[in-house]
Amino acid sequence: MSSEIVVVNFYTLRDPEGFDRAVRVLVPRVRLQGHDGVRSYRFFGSGPTERRLVAIYEGPTAWVGHHDLVMGWPEMGALRTAARLARTDLYGPLTPPMQAWIEEMGLARKLRHQGEGIAGFRR
Repeated sequence: MSSEIVVVNFYTLRDPEGFDRAVRVLVPRVRLQGHDGVRSYRFFGSGPTERRLVAIYEGPTAWVGHHDLVMGWPEMGALRTAARLARTDLYGPLTPPMQAWIEEMGLARKLRHQGEGIAGFRR
């Protein structure tokens, strides 16, 4: 069984131009300075008020390491200012360190794992 993780983030845009500007800076930085375990990191437009990120990580350590690294970057702050994370679909293993990170960020209600809501998270 693979430990690879595939994530799809669904964003609702507050400022489409600001979001797209942030992404144009964020993606190259992730590729050049990001966690080595990020295999793919691509944003897609899905209408005037939505965007999606499809990211592939080599495993749980890469997922946690990526988030620990990028959440403090100004590009990520600009992205969060320009959009609201509406939902995250996660496919692959969900480890205790990942669960702790998700709970700390208050994302449990927005997460679906393998297509299902998560029982047992603090909400």
